[in-house]
Amino acid sequence: MKLQNKLKNIPTSPGIYLMKDAHHEVIYVGKAKNLRNRVRSYFQKKTDDRPYTEQLVQTIVDIDFILTETEKEALILESNLIKQFKPRFNIDLRDNKTFVSIKLDAHDKFPYLRIVRQIEDNGALYFGPYASTKAVKETLRYINEVFPIRKCLDTVFKKRVRPCLYYQIHKCLGPCCGLVDEEAYRAVIDQVSLILKGKHEDLITLLKRQMCEESKAMHYERAAKIRDRIRAIEETVEKQRIHSMNFIDRDVFGLYMKGSEVYIQVMFIRAGNMEDVSSYHFSTKHNTVNEVFRSFLNQFYTLTRFIPSEVIIPLESDDAEVLEELLSERKGKKVEVICPRRGERMRLIEMAQKNAENACLVSQNHEEDLRNTLKTLKETLRLQHIPERIECFDISNTSGKQAVGSMVTFEYGKPNKSKYRRFRIKTVGQIDDYAMMHEVLTRRYTRAIEEGDLPDLIIVDGGKGQLGVALKVFEELAIGDTDLIALAKGRTESNITGEKIGEQVFVPYQSDPIKLNPSSPELLFLDKVRDEAHRFAIAYHRKLRAREYFKSSLDGIPGIGAARKRALIKCFGSIEGIRNATVEQLIGTSRLPVKLAHTVYNHFHRSEEAKN
Repeated sequence: MKLQNKLKNIPTSPGIYLMKDAHHEVIYVGKAKNLRNRVRSYFQKKTDDRPYTEQLVQTIVDIDFILTETEKEALILESNLIKQFKPRFNIDLRDNKTFVSIKLDAHDKFPYLRIVRQIEDNGALYFGPYASTKAVKETLRYINEVFPIRKCLDTVFKKRVRPCLYYQIHKCLGPCCGLVDEEAYRAVIDQVSLILKGKHEDLITLLKRQMCEESKAMHYERAAKIRDRIRAIEETVEKQRIHSMNFIDRDVFGLYMKGSEVYIQVMFIRAGNMEDVSSYHFSTKHNTVNEVFRSFLNQFYTLTRFIPSEVIIPLESDDAEVLEELLSERKGKKVEVICPRRGERMRLIEMAQKNAENACLVSQNHEEDLRNTLKTLKETLRLQHIPERIECFDISNTSGKQAVGSMVTFEYGKPNKSKYRRFRIKTVGQIDDYAMMHEVLTRRYTRAIEEGDLPDLIIVDGGKGQLGVALKVFEELAIGDTDLIALAKGRTESNITGEKIGEQVFVPYQSDPIKLNPSSPELLFLDKVRDEAHRFAIAYHRKLRAREYFKSSLDGIPGIGAARKRALIKCFGSIEGIRNATVEQLIGTSRLPVKLAHTVYNHFHRSEEAKN
């Protein structure tokens, strides 16, 4: 009755609707130009061709609405709410592609290239985005090899009193020590900018002119260096995968569907050159392919990323005009969202779609290989179940300090990072990896038993000792339907013979380990799982160590957070400088509020009085 009343009184304005189930969880988020017409269409028989609608409607118990002034506001809000609630009937773009760009800040006296993830409206030049840091590093390596620009960060650059090794090997002009003037350095930066913009021909023409001038002036060594630079650039231009006479920044989307799976390929074309590609894979979740792509496209551009002049898409989108308006507003220039039917853009779409199809085939072959590997593991290790879900544990500590445990989860052979867990050791104060493992396993599986959330296979990093600890936890918690193994790293059997023992797999109630072929897919897979657990444990351990290392006497002062701490250090140079400052200096130099300045001053001087 409550739902029926809401349906009768739906407003006609644009906005967002949030459909909820009996547990009051949001199961679907949608946007509409006219909320009344859109929401009511779900409850009208045979008027909605989307196959998931019937299942969705049967689950809906309540609907909430958020009204917006414009359809553009609704578009932004829809994507944000999908990220917030992760409804099961929506697709969720979890973009872990490490999209990064190269930043060149022309406002610096001696600019240099840096890798950034945020693109800000601050007048700096940004190049990219790149789908991986590997592509960025390759670009920077090439530029730093060819052009003698500074490589050091601002913090190092300001403190240098003598040029670094890069200057000695002619890879830097030495701006840190005044060995090049600003005008000459800026000329090199302009050349770097041309490379990053894809204007190779313009740069080669410029360099050839400079080479001739140096040669006429009988500066043959300089002319030879410019010649080598030209050759390096020409070799790079030849390696470009796509070159277009139309020097436009474009994102080209290709789409391929097989069964209920959708594969999307994005080609990033900058100034006519294809700089990078990225692949995405979704289950339709009973949506139509048009709805999946519409939702994907909207979420894709709500993330912080470079906005091109053209967005070329394979399917018509109802949100194309709104998206054009939104992207144009963000870019500050006209952006077109185009669904071509012929010509050069259509050929780019076809290329992206072929790549999406290839990504599908590669993914399916990989998944088939993983399934076979899991089946073979069951047979080889004589497990009760095919290990479709695996949890692996590792311990990391330094002399017993900052001890942590990690748990990584692999489902159907792939890591599920949403189910990773970290444990800070609470009950063990000395170096005792066995006791630490016992604590971690007990904490994890006490809760897992309560929630009915046991995996198929548990792996502990270590040999017989850690296996014995895990078996003890199994007995204490009465775990019987889950497989258990311990994975021990290879070692040298004898210093005299130098004989090496490979990876060993220990299983319960068997004295001798199982030795798998070092090159077998099964052992390589187990190593991958164990190494991921180790990486995750080390990362958490380092984080805690860094937090401990960077603690300062300012941390205990109420009202002094990270930003004010940085500002105080910047003003006074060090903790000692802050300690020696008067209240008036704290107020005047660092602009602290009067009350907070007295608090900081009293914190240090009361501490000194207490010591005396």
